[in-house]
Amino acid sequence: MAFRFFWLSVFILVSTAQSAWIWGQNLTFPKRQMSVLLGHSMRGWFNHGDSLELWLDSTAKMPLNRGDFAILNKGGNPKIPILKKIVGLPGDSLYLGGADSCFLFINGSPVRGPSGAELKFPLKRKKLIISMLKRIKGVLPPALFWVTGSSPGTHDSSLFGPVHRSQIMGIAKPHVLP
Repeated sequence: MAFRFFWLSVFILVSTAQSAWIWGQNLTFPKRQMSVLLGHSMRGWFNHGDSLELWLDSTAKMPLNRGDFAILNKGGNPKIPILKKIVGLPGDSLYLGGADSCFLFINGSPVRGPSGAELKFPLKRKKLIISMLKRIKGVLPPALFWVTGSSPGTHDSSLFGPVHRSQIMGIAKPHVLP
């Protein structure tokens, strides 16, 4: 396989921007590291103290699926990747809808949070999201993915736009100890 399997516990730090960060000392891949899980932007999908399996992909050939939790090289510090859920795949159609147009629909279905409820994006991001959707003409181009956190105001595609495949370093899965 083009990717390697690593066991990790991951630190997800809480920042003022409500982002989930993967924290490790001198984070370079592929490499095995140990950390701990903290934070709120992925609450419901991951909780404080959870262990994660990280499937790291230095060749960017790992298949990515809707619902995968992506490790992204997308943040203020390239040594501290963030963790977000993949909700939109290349070729998916996206539009804003709902009473106040702050609900994102992908292929006609609303983006949902960990409870199953529709995930409402902050009203202050409405213009930004509309601008992003216009640039891509409402369809995710090849190699672009839409990612989200579980809480309003998180650093996700509603703030920084679709993520290019080259920025996805791998995926994370909950790890259940035997």
